[in-house]
Amino acid sequence: MKTLRRFFILLFFTFVGLSSAQDYGNVNFEKGYYYVVVKNVKFEAVNTILQGEIKSHKWGVIHTINVDKSTHSPVPHKTYLLCRSDYLERGIRFNKNVISVVIPCRISIYQDGNNVKILVEDVEGYSNMFGIEDTMFKSFLAQISEEMKSILQNTADRFHKKQNFPNM
Repeated sequence: MKTLRRFFILLFFTFVGLSSAQDYGNVNFEKGYYYVVVKNVKFEAVNTILQGEIKSHKWGVIHTINVDKSTHSPVPHKTYLLCRSDYLERGIRFNKNVISVVIPCRISIYQDGNNVKILVEDVEGYSNMFGIEDTMFKSFLAQISEEMKSILQNTADRFHKKQNFPNM
């Protein structure tokens, strides 16, 4: 009986540990945007990696909004406007009105206590917002959204080691 009790206690704490670990370093979705939280790091370190990921995904930063400077905040906070000229060119062929709102994509990064939070808008969600029915254009927006999530995840992965657990 003691052994069974110990097993359940161990199982409970393992489950609690795994669920709290999943809160950090994984891409999550909330209210029209994707985000990732990088735990116990400095803004500058994450921002440097983020900029590298943006470039490695072949996106260019066309403008930086220094939110912290504009609001006179001591907390580091930046928003980057991103563009890929090849995507812009493809998007214009689909729908020049919608694509000019979608690209540039926005990605925001700020210090949140000991953590850094990075957010990106749900580009794929624009298909519902604008009533897009063209399946190829929807697929195109989904591709952009996946790339934005990949930038978030790859940035977080540089700071959080992923543990592989066998499927049971």
